[in-house]
Amino acid sequence: MGAISPLLSVRNMIDTIEFYRNSLGFEMGMAFPDADNPQYASLTKDEMSLMFDLAENVGIGSDEKLGVGVNLYLNIDTDIDEYYGELKSKDVRITVEIKDEPFGIRDFTVEDVNGYRLTFNQPSKNVRMCMSCGMPMVALEDFGGGSTDNAFCAHCTTPDGSLKSYDEVLEGMIGFMMTTRNMDRAAAEGAAREYMSGLPAWGAGT
Repeated sequence: MGAISPLLSVRNMIDTIEFYRNSLGFEMGMAFPDADNPQYASLTKDEMSLMFDLAENVGIGSDEKLGVGVNLYLNIDTDIDEYYGELKSKDVRITVEIKDEPFGIRDFTVEDVNGYRLTFNQPSKNVRMCMSCGMPMVALEDFGGGSTDNAFCAHCTTPDGSLKSYDEVLEGMIGFMMTTRNMDRAAAEGAAREYMSGLPAWGAGT
């Protein structure tokens, strides 16, 4: 599996390293040319890596604002509510409070000392996923037949809440992938079959 390691330009490397280590709980990686006078640094958390260099070294002027429009989305391993409480106790600037999103994720957003925003997230424990298509089910109307006891969503079921056939669900998934991923039908069908094979309703060699 590949990995992405964003490189962010900062004004003060020492302050940035201190914030990420002491406030956000990141671990120090490499500093170059040395830890006392870093021009570059990398820090990690839960196997995710962020790299930093000095803005002046890449031609960013002192009057230019950093972090505008940048929001990094970090999927953490540690309990998100405990981590949120820890950052609150350290007076980290939280720009979006913790909440469950309608797409099945629990997250919150902080702003670092340079103006970059980081959204820490993990799957919500309070959201159920459709066992046929993986769609998060939050509101009552999301559940097949309008019943929260149903393991399948409204899109994968008939009006009475019964699961549609594999072919019917597949056709819906193909249409979804053609629309959202700009695929032709053949590519969308292949992707849909592969995706559905990993879901509980269809994974037994359908």
